[in-house]
Amino acid sequence: MKAYVNGVELSYHVYGSGEPLVLLHGNGQSHGALNRQIDFFRKNYQVIAVDSRGHGKSELGFCPLDFQVMALDILCLLDFLKINMYRVIGYSDGGIIALEMAMYQPKRQKQMVVIGTNYDASQIKWWANIFSFGAYLFSFLLAPLSFFFRRVKAQIGLMIFHPHIKEADLARISAPMLAIIGEYDVISKADTRKMVDLVQRGEMTVIHNGTHFLIRQKPRELHTIIAAFFDEDVTQM
Repeated sequence: MKAYVNGVELSYHVYGSGEPLVLLHGNGQSHGALNRQIDFFRKNYQVIAVDSRGHGKSELGFCPLDFQVMALDILCLLDFLKINMYRVIGYSDGGIIALEMAMYQPKRQKQMVVIGTNYDASQIKWWANIFSFGAYLFSFLLAPLSFFFRRVKAQIGLMIFHPHIKEADLARISAPMLAIIGEYDVISKADTRKMVDLVQRGEMTVIHNGTHFLIRQKPRELHTIIAAFFDEDVTQM
């Protein structure tokens, strides 16, 4: 399905029924990267799986790609779908979008799960960025010749140069948040703990022997943790 929101056409899919649950994929991916999560959560929720701006079958648009614009895209899509309150699971860059959504409209978000998510570009470990910088340089050189590489350049640039969320803004997030990282994630446990402590109601889980690719590496363990978090009585948190 397609919706024209915030100046671009977004591609999205709706699965199941129940309370709305937004799924947001990582950098360079589409909603298909979250197929395991879709199959699990559609049993109990109305899952809205979106291709973020500049990803999958969604348009890139003409404004610079950044997480604030992408968060506004998703909020506008929820307006289009007449969805008020929502839960959200954001993987990697999708988690950053979820953070921005919570800062835009704090009272609208019921619960948030972020997986392998940083709130500042400096928090990605240096060895992981080496490959990103090489790919960015390659796509930068070819972008004038090809729309494909223009899109890749925008995606990788998003990962290298963004986000830069202020700690005072994180403190405005009032929805209960669960941050999940792998033991060997490209985001450090210390930075994740700091993010969790900055929001109003945050908690953190580290998955043993996990990497940044938990959605594929350890989906069953991941789903069990998230389902238990969603089952908590949010009014008592």
